[in-house]
Amino acid sequence: MTANARNYVRIVRHFVSTRALEVLALQASPMLGIFLGGYSIERRGVVPLGLLLLGSCALTAHIFIFNDWAGYAGDLRDPLRAPHVFSRQGISRREVLSAAIVLLVLATIAFAAVGLPALLLGAAIAALGLLYSASPVFGKSTPIAASVNHLVGGMLHFLLGYTLAQALDPNGLCIGLFFGLVFAAGHLNQEVRDYDGDLLNGIRTNAVVFGRRPAFLASLFVFTAAYAMLIGLAALGMLPRVLLWSVVVWLLHLACAAQALRRGLSFETAVWMQQRYRWLFALIGLAIVIGQA
Repeated sequence: MTANARNYVRIVRHFVSTRALEVLALQASPMLGIFLGGYSIERRGVVPLGLLLLGSCALTAHIFIFNDWAGYAGDLRDPLRAPHVFSRQGISRREVLSAAIVLLVLATIAFAAVGLPALLLGAAIAALGLLYSASPVFGKSTPIAASVNHLVGGMLHFLLGYTLAQALDPNGLCIGLFFGLVFAAGHLNQEVRDYDGDLLNGIRTNAVVFGRRPAFLASLFVFTAAYAMLIGLAALGMLPRVLLWSVVVWLLHLACAAQALRRGLSFETAVWMQQRYRWLFALIGLAIVIGQA
């Protein structure tokens, strides 16, 4: 094996171990978009579907890896992140940036092969990722702006799948807004999780500027708005009526949030909360698939 091949294997192994689960988890949104958009393998085949999912995975991985590249210095100062920084595995920043660029090119080629809507939505998502990681005004260091970034990004990621077989329409926009709210709420919880490291590095997230508890309560409020929208969409017939029972899931979410507040909003508690709301929304996703079938 050549030196270049060994470097490539080392980079892939590192980012698979640190980012693969996050990348795969985030594919639920475009996959549900594909399903709700009425994509049919019988009519359209598997190639467009495979290309879109390849592009989505590559784009998501690009955003994570570019963020790791941009936040390298701060991650080294963060005691929780430092052991997992790529340089500890002998990987240089230049190699990481090259990997991020290759993934972006791969995503662009895949989306271009799918069609213009996928290419435009993919470009918009990539631009949001660039702003989040690198912009001093519209990035992670600007309270509210980072949340808006995730709101729009979550919406676009759903529409990336939805528009594979369905033209952009009011139904898609409304359902996409639900996914955007979930994405923004989850990011607020992530800011609570990363509070100590962000404070150490002077990153002015919502949690750092307003405090952990207000950021956590804001996350709960945005999640509540998402549940309310989900129930409204079900009542209007845009989503299966079984989702009217999402009020029960919301109550479970409230119970978990109350327990998190009692435990104290530490890194461990935020991770604990993240695991639970992900299971709750996995249940909702399953209900969407079963109810729509």
